[in-house]
Amino acid sequence: MRAFNFYLLFMVIASSLTNTILAVIGQDDLTVYFTLNVIVFLVITLLHVYLNPRARRSLSAIAVVFFVGFMVIVLLKVIDVLSS
Repeated sequence: MRAFNFYLLFMVIASSLTNTILAVIGQDDLTVYFTLNVIVFLVITLLHVYLNPRARRSLSAIAVVFFVGFMVIVLLKVIDVLSS
């Protein structure tokens, strides 16, 4: 199996498992789903750094977008805490 196919398979399994566990425990906050899926994406991407350079550049661009979304959520939570 090629490295990128293994990466995609591992990503699908990990994301599905994460989302299933969150649904089973009754989590209804979408920020929790987004945050955990971003963490899963970043960890799995870091574990597969041996991908070819073109795939690595694309995954890095996606990681930047996810990280910006994560920072927006953190900023909104901080504003919520400070305004309470």
